[in-house]
Amino acid sequence: MDLNSIFESSSSERRWINQISKMLEKEVRIDINDVPVSIFRVPTTLSSFKPEAYTPQLIGLGPYHRFRPELYEMERYKIAAASRVQNQFQSLEFKQLVDKLNEIEYKVRASYHKYLDIDGETLAWIMAIDGLFLLDFLNSYVNKKDSLSSLSTTAFLVDGSGKKLANDAILGDIVMLENQMPIFLLSEILTIQSSSPDLGKNLLPPMLMGFCKAVSPLKLKEDLPLSQVFDHAHLLDLLYHLTVPKLEEHHETDNGEKGGASLGGKTSTDSGLPWKFITSLPGISNFTSKAKENIKRDRENLSGQEMKGPLVEEIMIPSVSYLFDAGVQFYPTAGDITTIKFDQKTKTFYLPVITLNVNSEVIMRNLVAYEASIASESLVLARYTELLNGIIDTDEDAKLLREKKIIINSLKSDAEVAELFNGMSKSVRLTNVSFIDEAIDGVNKYFYNTKKVRTYNRMKKYVYSSWKILTLIAVVMLIVLMSLESFCSVYDCTRFYGTSS
Repeated sequence: MDLNSIFESSSSERRWINQISKMLEKEVRIDINDVPVSIFRVPTTLSSFKPEAYTPQLIGLGPYHRFRPELYEMERYKIAAASRVQNQFQSLEFKQLVDKLNEIEYKVRASYHKYLDIDGETLAWIMAIDGLFLLDFLNSYVNKKDSLSSLSTTAFLVDGSGKKLANDAILGDIVMLENQMPIFLLSEILTIQSSSPDLGKNLLPPMLMGFCKAVSPLKLKEDLPLSQVFDHAHLLDLLYHLTVPKLEEHHETDNGEKGGASLGGKTSTDSGLPWKFITSLPGISNFTSKAKENIKRDRENLSGQEMKGPLVEEIMIPSVSYLFDAGVQFYPTAGDITTIKFDQKTKTFYLPVITLNVNSEVIMRNLVAYEASIASESLVLARYTELLNGIIDTDEDAKLLREKKIIINSLKSDAEVAELFNGMSKSVRLTNVSFIDEAIDGVNKYFYNTKKVRTYNRMKKYVYSSWKILTLIAVVMLIVLMSLESFCSVYDCTRFYGTSS
C-alpha cells in the first residue's frame, strides 16, 4: 500500500503511529472476531454509475463523510438535536459522554473497513454527536409513550412540505452503507446516559425495528425477537437480514443462466428480420411490433449514454407485456422474497408486493451493495433485482404490475419504475438463487412453448434464413443490371439483340 495515499501530512503520520502503538499494547488489544468489519466503502463498480445513491447528500454520519464541506450546513442542526437529547437525560455533561466513548475507541475503529485518519478524541466527539442525532431521528419511529422526546429532528423547519423534504433526505442518507454507525455504540450511549443499564436494551430495539418496518420496500420477517437486534452490526445490516431470509439451500454461479433467449429482452440484437412481411401474419403483429420498438429503443439508449460502470447482461426472461400476452397471470403474495414462484398448471407468476417511493432506489441499491460486501453465499437480493430488471422493460410493464397490486407506486409515473429497475443491474454481477431460478425456468418453458412464440421462432428460423439468400440474389441481380445499363450507355445494345430502336 502506498503510504502517501494514507498520510497527507506529518500529523497524519504521527496519528497513525500513535494508534498502532496503542493497539499493540495489551490493554487496548481487541479480538477481530468480536468486532468484525461491517461498515464498508461501496466499490467503484457500484458507485460510479449513480454515486448520489451511495453518497450522503444532507447528513454525514460517522467518520467516512464527516468532514465533507458540502455537509457542514446541517452541522448546527445535528448539534441542536444531540444537545436536546443530552439535556433530556440530565445525567452527564457532554464532555463526560465523550470521555466515556473514548474508552471504546478501538472497538469503534474495528467496525470500519477504511483506515480512519483521525485521533481518538475527535472520533469520540463524532460518535457522541452523530449517535445522539441518530437516536433523535429514530425516536420518531416508536410509540410516543416510549420515546425520548416529543420533538423531531426536522423541527427547525416550520413549513410542512419542508419537513417532508428534509425527512426524506435524511432518511435516504441514514440507509447508505458508508453512513452507518454501529448498533453497539448507540446502545452504549443510552447506557452511559442512564442510571439504568437496561435502557439501551429496552429502548433501542423498538426504534430500529420501527424504522426498518417503515422504510423497507419489501415485507420483513416478523418473528425476530427484539433481543436479537443486538446481533446485527448496524441499521442497514438489520434491514438486510429482516428483508432477505436465510436459505437452507444455495446455488450460486457467476455467469450461468437458465431458459431460452428472451423475445423482448435487451440481450437480443437480431434486427434483420423482414418485419413488414412478418407483421402481416395473423397473431404475430403484437409480438413483433413490440420487439422491433424495444430493440430500437435499447440500441439508442446504449449508444447515447456514457457507461461509467460495467454493463451486465440482462437476465433471460420475457418482459411482463409479453408474458401477459402469452396468457401468464400475475398475482401478488403477502410474503417475502421466498414466495416467488411460477405455477405451470394455472400459468400464474407469484411475486411479492414491493412499495416504491423517493427513497426506495437508494435503499435497494445500498442493500445490494451491502450484500456484495459481506460476500453472502447466495446473493438473493441481487438476483431479485435482476428478475425485476428482466421482466420490466417499459412503463407498460410497470403499469401491468401496478394494476395487479404487485407494485405499490408512489413515484411520479410508471416510467420512473421502469427506469429504476433497468438502471439497478448495470453494475451488479449476475448470481443464481435456486427458488428464483426455478420460477424463471418455469416461465421460460411455458412462454417458449406457446403457439404464438413457436410460430414466431419457426418464421425466424426458416423465413429469415431464406431472406438472407434472397437478399444476396437481389444484390447480385442489381449489380448485373447496373453493369448492363452502364455498358448500353456506351455501346449500342440494339445491334446485339437485332431489334430496332
